[in-house]
Amino acid sequence: FFQLSQEKILKIMNMVKNKEVSIEGALHLAQKEVYAEKDSQDLLTGSQFNFIIYKHKHYRWQKRILQIDFNTKTIFNIEKGIIKKQFPFSQVKACEDTERRRFSIVFHGRQDYELEAVSLDDKRKITYLLSRVIQSNSCKRPAESCSGRAAECDVIHEGLLDLQQNTFPSTEWVKYLVQLREGELTLYCIGLGGKNKTADPVTNTINLSGGNVSV
Repeated sequence: FFQLSQEKILKIMNMVKNKEVSIEGALHLAQKEVYAEKDSQDLLTGSQFNFIIYKHKHYRWQKRILQIDFNTKTIFNIEKGIIKKQFPFSQVKACEDTERRRFSIVFHGRQDYELEAVSLDDKRKITYLLSRVIQSNSCKRPAESCSGRAAECDVIHEGLLDLQQNTFPSTEWVKYLVQLREGELTLYCIGLGGKNKTADPVTNTINLSGGNVSV
């Protein structure tokens, strides 16, 4: 928390004071700000991350290694030490969060990958890394809207929104920090309510450049 500037610390503390976010939400928000203040290109370039995941195939879940390689800018699907599939970062379109430990990777021109992490913490790490991949893709368009910075676009606008979520047997409103960048909208869940208060914060990135987004 105290790695942040005094201005940002005061901003987050005021949000707690005004009951805009919970204590847990403030800690998650501070963690996100710490990541944002680091040069993410230096942080990830040359790094390789491996996660045990389960892939849904032939009506059952099969164990795999999901390797996200920022050196070769490729995602690998590895089974028993053998590379089964490989996807360049440029093919990654979006990452969709689903229930519990499950999530989906959406590709351009390929079938979606429905996956399940072994823990909520692994799921949070994977979705964060995939959000960096998607941000990198959105910054590599011909217009060079990010002035050549491939890892992170400038935030055009940000704020707090309540998102309606239907959870049996009721409907609840969940608070999100929302950041709008050119080409994408990123939602950071900071106000988990009800029975979900112990769950890990969820990040979801919506690609706005695919041509199929309505407001």
